[in-house]
Amino acid sequence: MFCCLKSCLNGVLPQQTVQIRKEHDPIQLDTAHMGHEVVVIKGGQRACGSGGVIANTPLLQSKSYFEVKLQQGGQWSVGLATLQADLNQSKGGFDKESWCLTSDNVVYHNAKPLHRLQSKTTEERPADSAGLPKLETGINSVFANDTGLPQEGDTIGVAYDHVELNFYLNGANLNVPVLSVRGTVFPCIFVDDGAILDIVLNNFQFSPPPGFERILIEQSLL
Repeated sequence: MFCCLKSCLNGVLPQQTVQIRKEHDPIQLDTAHMGHEVVVIKGGQRACGSGGVIANTPLLQSKSYFEVKLQQGGQWSVGLATLQADLNQSKGGFDKESWCLTSDNVVYHNAKPLHRLQSKTTEERPADSAGLPKLETGINSVFANDTGLPQEGDTIGVAYDHVELNFYLNGANLNVPVLSVRGTVFPCIFVDDGAILDIVLNNFQFSPPPGFERILIEQSLL
């Protein structure tokens, strides 16, 4: 746990002696609803340790979108869960109350695989003028991963419209729609085996799908 916490804190503590106060985001990971061995820091935006945690606001609007940055690899799950989900499990999607894409490239619900991601073949990957697979190695490129499978450093987008749950990898639709989502659901992430995940609730790295927007807080809660 200490090693995980040390990595989790990496890059979070400011170098300057004078702290810069940032505007508080009312939507964040909910420390009142997380597994016993989960660590949540960075203003409620980062999770590490072991287990799951949900956000403090449900998805009530017609089309919601959020992102999760895979800061450090390990075992992780990203998706949606109800308040009844078992957050002490190390993987999401393994009960009736969660729907998650996992680090083993499978979308699970109630411990049943709904979709399995397929790695892109060489022919499907971008090619240069010589017909060879194109590897984008620029440090500023956000499309460096062209395998079709999530890797450390990638961003997973999650879009939900109360009919379909869809996952995106660096802005590209993974085409693994989930139709079985029921009840009032919240964004959720699960971590284990050294994984560090950041939830991104605004200032997205990639544009949401048409008609989707960041999670809004119900007016009655303001």
